[in-house]
This record gives sequence, C-alpha cells and structure tokens, in this order.
Amino acid sequence: MVTRGQSQGIQDHLRELHRRIEQLAKTDTQSQAPSLVGHSHQSSLSGVEQAQPTEVGQDYPGTLKIDQGGTRYVNPTHWQSILDEIAEVKEYLDLTEGTSPEDEADESLAAPDISGPVLLFGNTIPTDKASLLAALPVRSVADRLVSVFLNSKESILVIIHVPTFAKEYSKFWKKPEEASISWLAFLFSILCAGSGLQLFSTSGRADGDFAEAFDENHRLASHCLNLANYTSPGQYKMEALVISVAMEILRSSDTHVGPSILLGLATRLAMHGGYHRDPKHYRDISVFDGEMRRRIWMCLSLLDHYISLQAGLPPSTIQAQSDTEEPRNLTDEDLDPSMMALPQARPLAETTQILFPVTLNRIMFANAEIMSKVCSVKGVPYTEVLLLDANLKQLHANVPPSLRCRSLGESIADSPNMIMDRYNIDLMYHKARCDLHRRYLTQHRLDPAYVYSRRECLDAARNVLQHQSDIFDASFSGGQLGYSSFFFSPVVAVHFRTAAMIVSLEISCQSRYDLNQNLSSNDRKSILEERAQLSQEIQRAYTIWNHLCHQSKEALNTTKALHVMLKITNNHLQHGATPEKNQSNPSGIVGLHDPTLHMPSAPSPPNSGEIVGNQLTPLDVDLMDASFYLGQDALSYSADTQFTGSVNPVDFYDKYWDNIMLLGDSQSFSDMTLDGGFLGKADGGPS
Repeated sequence: MVTRGQSQGIQDHLRELHRRIEQLAKTDTQSQAPSLVGHSHQSSLSGVEQAQPTEVGQDYPGTLKIDQGGTRYVNPTHWQSILDEIAEVKEYLDLTEGTSPEDEADESLAAPDISGPVLLFGNTIPTDKASLLAALPVRSVADRLVSVFLNSKESILVIIHVPTFAKEYSKFWKKPEEASISWLAFLFSILCAGSGLQLFSTSGRADGDFAEAFDENHRLASHCLNLANYTSPGQYKMEALVISVAMEILRSSDTHVGPSILLGLATRLAMHGGYHRDPKHYRDISVFDGEMRRRIWMCLSLLDHYISLQAGLPPSTIQAQSDTEEPRNLTDEDLDPSMMALPQARPLAETTQILFPVTLNRIMFANAEIMSKVCSVKGVPYTEVLLLDANLKQLHANVPPSLRCRSLGESIADSPNMIMDRYNIDLMYHKARCDLHRRYLTQHRLDPAYVYSRRECLDAARNVLQHQSDIFDASFSGGQLGYSSFFFSPVVAVHFRTAAMIVSLEISCQSRYDLNQNLSSNDRKSILEERAQLSQEIQRAYTIWNHLCHQSKEALNTTKALHVMLKITNNHLQHGATPEKNQSNPSGIVGLHDPTLHMPSAPSPPNSGEIVGNQLTPLDVDLMDASFYLGQDALSYSADTQFTGSVNPVDFYDKYWDNIMLLGDSQSFSDMTLDGGFLGKADGGPS
C-alpha cells in the first residue's frame, strides 16, 4: 500500500520528470531545423540515429489534451505523446489531488497573446468586457436576430445545439457580467449571422440598417475572439470562429484571398484541437461533445471546399489526414449533454437539418479528389478517370430521396430552402463531372476513345445552364423561390461561368475541327443543329446575368464575361456551314453527336497529360490554368495581338480567363465595356 508520504514523493518525481520532458521538447523545437538540415551527415555518425524506431500502429490516434474546456491535439511523433503516457500513471494520484482555484486563469482578465495573427485582417484592438456588453443591442433586437438564425435552414446552424444554447442565452440576460469572453464571441457571431440573413434575403447588396448591424456584430465577434485569445483552446471558440469564417465569406463577395487565409487559420486551429481525429479515440470527450465536434469539422470542411472552389486552390481539410466520422442523421432533440450513448441514426428518408450538409460534403470530397487528380503535373491514366467517374455517379445515385433534384413542377409542395438544397447538390455534382472530363473536349479531340468524356462534360455543363435558367425563372418572376440571393454567391457564379465557358469552347471546337472533316450531310447537319442549340444556351445565360448586372459586382463581372463569350460564339456560327476540304484527318471524326457511343469499358489510352502522335494537339486545358485554349493553332497567337471590338478568342481567354473565371476580380473588367472594347485605351487593346 502506498502511504501519503510515498504518494507525495511519487507526485514530486513525476512533476520533475514532466518538467524535464517539457524542457526537452522546447530544446527539440529550437534545434529541429538545423537537425533536419544535417540529418544525413549525423545519421552516418550515430548508431543511435540509425536504429529503427518502434513502429506505431496506423490506428494510433495521437494525444488529445483537454484544458479549460478546449482541446489540443498532437500526433504520435510529438513529445506530448510521452507526457500522455505519464498522465496515465498520474490518474490515480489525481483522485486525491484537487485543483486550486488560483491555478485556473480567468480568461476575461488575461491579456491576448500579441504574437498571434490579427483576426480578419482588421484593427481588432481588444477592449474590456464592460464595453462589449454595452455594445450589445437591446434585448428585443437581440432576440429577433438570434431567432432569425436559429430558425433558419442554414447548414452552419448544425454546429449549435439549439436547446443548450437557448438555456445559456436565457441565463446570460439574467447575469450578463458572468458570461465568458468566448461565449460573447459566440453570441456576437450568431447576431452577425442573423443580421446577414436579414440583409441578404432582402437585397443583393449591402445597404441600410441591416448592413450596419451585420458589419458591427462581425467586428464585435472579432474583438471578442481576440480578447479571448482564440489561438488557445477553449469552449465556444471554435464555434464562434467557424461562424465568423462563414460571415467573412458572405461579406467578401468580390474577393477570396482574405476568407481563404482565414479559413486556413481556422482549419489549422481545428487540427490543433484534434477535430480531424474522431472523438471515439478519446475517452475524455463526452458522447455529446464528440458528436458536436464531428459537426464542427464537417462544417469547416464545407467552408473549406466552398472557398477552394472560388479561389481555385486545393482544400486544406484533406480527407486522408482525417478519420472523423460523418455526423449521424439526428435532430437536436435526439442529443443531450448528459447522454451516455448516441442513438441510431434516423433513416435517410427522414429529412433533418444535418442531412443536406452531410450529403453535400460527400459530393464535395469527391470533387476535391477529382481536382487533385486532374490537376496533377503527372497526369492521370484514363482508366482512373473512369473509376472516379463511376464513384461520382454512385455518390449521386445514393443522394437521399428528399434531396434528389427534380423539376419545379414536381416540387410545388416543397419549401424554397429544400428546392435550393437540391439544386446545390446537383450543381456540385455537375461541377465535378465538368472538372473530371473537361480536358477531353480538346485533348484527343478526334480520338473515339474519349468521346464518352467529351459527352459527359458537355452534358454536365448544359445541365448547369438549365438549372440556372430554372432558378432564375422561379426567383425573379414571382415563382416558387421568390427573391433569392442565390445568384450573388461567388461560387455559384463560378459554376455558371464555367458551364458557359465549356459550351463556348465546344462551339469553337466544332467550328475549328469537327466541321473541317469529311462528314456526311447528315453528320454535318447534326453538328450545325447542336451548335445552334448551344448558342441559344449562351444567349439565355447572358440575358439572365444582364438582368442582374446592376445588383452586384459578381453579377456585373459574369455579365461581361458572358458578353464576350457570346460574341465569340456568334462569330463561330458564321463559319463552317458549308463543307470544307479535310486536311487533317481523312478518316473523319467521331463527335458528340453520335448517339451510338457508350462509356468505354476498358480503354488503354495514355495519361491525360499526354498527346497522341501528330494528331491535332490543342493545349492541355485546365480550369486552374491562366489560359483557356480554344483549339486555334498555338503558333498563330502573337503576344502583340490586341483585344478589340472584334473579339479574338485566344487572346481573350489567354489574358483574362484566370481573372474572370477564377478570381472574379473586378480589376479585370475595370476598363472593359459590354461592347467588347476597352475604356481609356488609345489603341483599343489592353495594356
């Protein structure tokens, strides 16, 4: 039996060992960089360094430390893993050793760590709690804003357990001074979300009292996060940060750089908190908290994919680095902070608040995998393209019945939110199809082995344009959706611009290649008829955005891009109507218009990054690239070519694709008029 004196001696010994290892960890951190540089030389001199380390099982989850309501994660190779083993020895001693109140820091009095980044890139100078409380709106206004958000159908809402927050909110108004700074950050972020919903549900642009309330609450949430030192673990901090990131994306409709950087910060902090590892690995995480952590990680992944699509960057939340399970299909009523086990998930046929974000996240992860493959400098074998295609189609087939896209005529009994959820999922699915197959519109244009991909890409783009038309009709003509801010989302605009660009590219390729082959009269007629249909779809897209161009910069940028594409399209329609002698492929062409072609079962073409022989070789087109080659001979392009009223397609796409397609940068359009010319340029061309 261990006596009290022996126990105290063991405690002292463990504390000393704990202190020494912490000091060793600091020393290791300071010397890590030079040791890595000289690793090869040192390992040749040291038998210890040459020894093979003990293998760590692949399922070892690392260490998760809980501190003041927050968590901090370290991987198995970190020094903290050793401390974790010591902590296991200390558990029985902790039963007899209490924590002194003096040992716990009061976050409301703690000064923020000035070494951390400045949140939201603003002058968020911390203030005191009294000033923050004084900045709160009156109770009636706060109640209304909170209610707007909690009763919305926004995906981000799933990170809040509404019954728990309602109790905390009621308690707060009784004794506001007892609230922590972190909880105030959480509250201000919710007030900001409520203001944002009111603002963007009534107008496509920020104006009036709603805009002022939105900006003020966003600023105050940032103040609170800085004052609470959001880089350190703590309760409510991650929830407040995730909502703040979402609001930053919402308010930064004309740029993606700031939100992208902030999102990277939030993702890194979440990984520091261990959100990327499933809570089942850690017995100190309650069942309830574990499920809420899964929801937070899922929402962070959604935001990450959202901004990555807009920015044209790979997502930060790489699936291979996370084993966090999907949240279950449960309602708030199914969850309770005191629960000991999670209930079984509700069937997918039962619609819940979390069903849509989970479903969308699956499609987004598939699209992220596709983008990582097709954008690889090594290229991707076509057999792998087809495997990705099959996986994507299976995911789409598994979409819950209530979220499967259907016509508006079949949705007359459904809410606008439900209809838009369906469109969002289907748009993301078709976006993934475009990303996977788009390069084959130009690469190997005349090779029948790739006709399936060309047809898939064009079909996906046309589906997106059809959705655009349907949503517009239902949103702005007194239809089922009423007023919708859907069109002012930068990512949605990217979807629609991408689809229009693909259709425009197909028209160009038909004119420059398909119609120059030895075709039968029926084949030529089929191509001309399809080309006319595609042109009408571009015209319809332009008409829609021209109607919206005065309501947001995003809409104006899209209108200008579509205007140029329409001019290019109309120019192509004037050519190729009569047979031309074939100079490049006497055997003819296998085109998209051939209804007898099916998906290849086991093709053996080269990697997607390769070109076959001396075949026509359009440049490798990638949506990430700054150029978008339209099939014209690359050698005919001159750096001196000017962009004038008679649009040169290669010049336009080469110079402006990266800005108008990916960045949505208004600077790209600052001098361009809707007649295709430029303002302030004496020579009529870009400088």
